[in-house]
Amino acid sequence: MAHKKLVYINIDGFSFSYLERLKRKGKAGGFQRLQNDGFLFTGLRSGLVSITNPMQSAILCGAWSEKTHNFYQHYDLNEGRVIKHKRTFCAENAAQALLRTGHTVASIHQFMLENNPCREGDAQCAYFRCGKDPSDSRDRFALLKRMALGQAVYTGERKIVYSELPDFTAFYIDDIDSLGHNNAYGPYPKRATFEERQRDIEKRLEVIQQELEDFVDICKQRGLFQNMAILITTDHGMTPFYGKSSLPDLLVRLNGAGIKATLPEMRTTDTQVIVLPYTIEASLYCIHPLTQEQRQTLLKVCRSAPYMQQVLEKEEMRHRYGMDSRGPDFLLCPHAGSHFYHKDVSEDTFGASHDSLDETSQHIFGMLIGGKVRHLVDYPEAVSAIDLLPTLLHTQFGCTMRDSTGKIWHGWFEDNQSMERIGAFE
Repeated sequence: MAHKKLVYINIDGFSFSYLERLKRKGKAGGFQRLQNDGFLFTGLRSGLVSITNPMQSAILCGAWSEKTHNFYQHYDLNEGRVIKHKRTFCAENAAQALLRTGHTVASIHQFMLENNPCREGDAQCAYFRCGKDPSDSRDRFALLKRMALGQAVYTGERKIVYSELPDFTAFYIDDIDSLGHNNAYGPYPKRATFEERQRDIEKRLEVIQQELEDFVDICKQRGLFQNMAILITTDHGMTPFYGKSSLPDLLVRLNGAGIKATLPEMRTTDTQVIVLPYTIEASLYCIHPLTQEQRQTLLKVCRSAPYMQQVLEKEEMRHRYGMDSRGPDFLLCPHAGSHFYHKDVSEDTFGASHDSLDETSQHIFGMLIGGKVRHLVDYPEAVSAIDLLPTLLHTQFGCTMRDSTGKIWHGWFEDNQSMERIGAFE
């Protein structure tokens, strides 16, 4: 009996708005053909804080930062300094869970799995990187396709020929994220307008669509597809921002209201609130608990600012978004276009990032295809990014990640008709 296989493809920074634009322009043919072998998640959501490392770890572990303990950074009140979380995460991830239950796993540039557990030279849990550095999606897909064709691939100095793909293969590409941030990337220079950059993203997504179709065709021709599930998704979207930062104005408003607020590096003995910016959003840490009056003053000041979309309080973040207890007392989320970046954006260009509650960052791309995936075309349910791998490990392998809090959905496969969902995280 053929073993079930799961391929997890993460296209970093793939906002659902990009797909909608491709469809409007008649350039989503590849995704639509792939969709015929399964379905598109039309209500898939990212989390908090929607930055690459926290969201990559959340997807891999099926849990938010209350379990992974990665939400990018926090201000440590005792040490009086900002602590970056980098690539650390504490929860058991999908590759670890499958390895623990006797399965083979591999990672192609899924950096969060490097040495955790995937290692160069280890056939049971191999880590692969392209010989070319830097590499883009075409280079990495070439490696994935060689694996699927049963051709020799190298993990470190070790040559491996897979007669069939590993039970779990994690694959990561970052072309779309790099372009979305308006970085100079490959042949694409930094752009003056968001519209120009959108056209660059369209071109690269057309390339990625073709690479995905080529990979699926190989799997079908080799008789692998019937027992495969291929999850294609992302960690977050992307939201453009412009002009002057609202950070200086925020500090003026708070201090003018009698709340001594400073940046971490400017903390004094009088500081009551540390303002720690991300790129778009800003987090607030109270040195000592505020009085009820001070708290209400702070909330009034922040919520009345003309650039503010939403202010989240600690308990709401913990309850709704599974935030680590080390998280901020308040998270300030500005309207799309505004930002709390540490510097202004030049008037002749724009910035873009994804630590935002705007739909362009929170509504994300996701698709599930495979030989036994139900042909639903669209799946409109409100699915969270942390639900994806817990559901697929459960249905494909009967495996559960130890720290997962994501919901287990039923009805994604032909032999599992119910659309009921279960799980502890509400």
